[in-house]
Amino acid sequence: MTTNLCGLDSYQRIFELQQREVAPLNQAVSVSDDLFRANYATYLEVVTAQRNVLEAELNLTNARRQQLLLLINLYRALAGGWTPPWTGE
Repeated sequence: MTTNLCGLDSYQRIFELQQREVAPLNQAVSVSDDLFRANYATYLEVVTAQRNVLEAELNLTNARRQQLLLLINLYRALAGGWTPPWTGE
């Protein structure tokens, strides 16, 4: 249970850091697109900026997933899990 609490706190911090990373990367996509339209950047730079945003968003999603899995494990540890009701079949 202590491990789940520490892990939950760690993934909360990771999630917050990942959130802070996504916003500037989105701005970088916008800037690189503007530079491309003005012929000051290549399309490869635009695609690279988009890839960086996608990677950061995937990391954000994975951090949130891990956080939720740890929360589920914590609930199970405290309540002993959930047993579905018997349907009589």
